[in-house]
Amino acid sequence: MAVAPLLLSVLLILAVIGSLAGLVLGAWLFLNPGANGVLERPAADALRHLSRPVRVERFVYRHHRWFGGGIVVGSFATLVALGGYARRIIVLAESGGGFRSVEAWLWESLLLFVALGNFFTLAAGLLILIRPSGLKGFESWANRRVAVEQWRQSLLTAIRNRPRLLAALLVAGGGFSLFSLLRLLARVRGW
Repeated sequence: MAVAPLLLSVLLILAVIGSLAGLVLGAWLFLNPGANGVLERPAADALRHLSRPVRVERFVYRHHRWFGGGIVVGSFATLVALGGYARRIIVLAESGGGFRSVEAWLWESLLLFVALGNFFTLAAGLLILIRPSGLKGFESWANRRVAVEQWRQSLLTAIRNRPRLLAALLVAGGGFSLFSLLRLLARVRGW
């Protein structure tokens, strides 16, 4: 079996599992709105681990040609692959109305988002490759302290005030993504 179809199948299965988890969690929270308190501690622990500062500047500066070159090659390869997907999405959009046009619009939006991110990454990779000190301003901005606790409290307050709204959003998002992924999986497998 080729690597690309195997990788696609694994990614689709993981995405289906994530969609199912969102659907089940949303349904559980919708039926039991007081259960949000159970989820607060693991979320706080995860945010605490994410807010630890990590310094990698010295290592990246010493090896900037390797990092910059890798970023440029990866971004360029992704942009070339996105060009092939763009042609498929145009064919999908022209093939019919109804759900296909909505599906094509969602894929076009995702494609645009990924392409814009890759253009930014390509520019940053070229800057790292040629002159990494050009990113000093961005680096100082990225190293500033972020008030994660304030964001966490705002999010927890919103969840406590409207627990069923969050649950409904989880159910809707999980259900829609599960439906779309199962359709895509059926198309890939030829069912």
